[in-house]
Amino acid sequence: MRKSYLLVCAALLSASVAGATAWPTAETFLGYNFVRFNPNSGYAPSFNANGGSGQFVYNLTPWIGGVIDIGAVNKGTLNQFPVNTTVMNFVAGPRFTYHNHSRFWPYAQALFGGAYSTTSTQVSLLPSTGTVFPPGIIVNPNVPLSARVGASNTGFAMLAGGGLDIKLSKHIAFRPFEASYYLTRIPSLLTGHISNRNNFRYAAGVNFLFGAK
Repeated sequence: MRKSYLLVCAALLSASVAGATAWPTAETFLGYNFVRFNPNSGYAPSFNANGGSGQFVYNLTPWIGGVIDIGAVNKGTLNQFPVNTTVMNFVAGPRFTYHNHSRFWPYAQALFGGAYSTTSTQVSLLPSTGTVFPPGIIVNPNVPLSARVGASNTGFAMLAGGGLDIKLSKHIAFRPFEASYYLTRIPSLLTGHISNRNNFRYAAGVNFLFGAK
């Protein structure tokens, strides 16, 4: 009787240890991003941008991991003008995930790093008679010339929020949402002024799991 009791306890302990370690060592996420940008200036209105991102996570424990997030979003028009804007983020930081015994794994994270913003537009010029442009090339004064002009800046970025992964198999999870407060401090392309810009980012996609135990 005592031996049976010890065997049952050993089996339960083994199951408990196995359940406690049922978490992936590494994760790779690929998905869609939606960002609501708030420029916080009178020169440009708030606007929506779409794009994608990728993440790599290395889980140190069942609860704590390190995250690298690289993503980019684009907006082809601004206030109905053909102004093309792209913002790229490159951030990293800790993630806290509740790897429980169910298929649903909620998590929270705080990531810090930088953002790169570039804006460009097409301009047309009508040369006057006799204009030499570029040097050494005579152009027809009645034919407009076009050129793309742009500017870019780099600044601080932070993503703070959380999301949910739904485990579909040993190596794949679906992420229906990740919602984040997206702070950027990028110098204005028009004035050079730096201020906090309080943005919002939504992400969804597929998370690939590796080294699951």
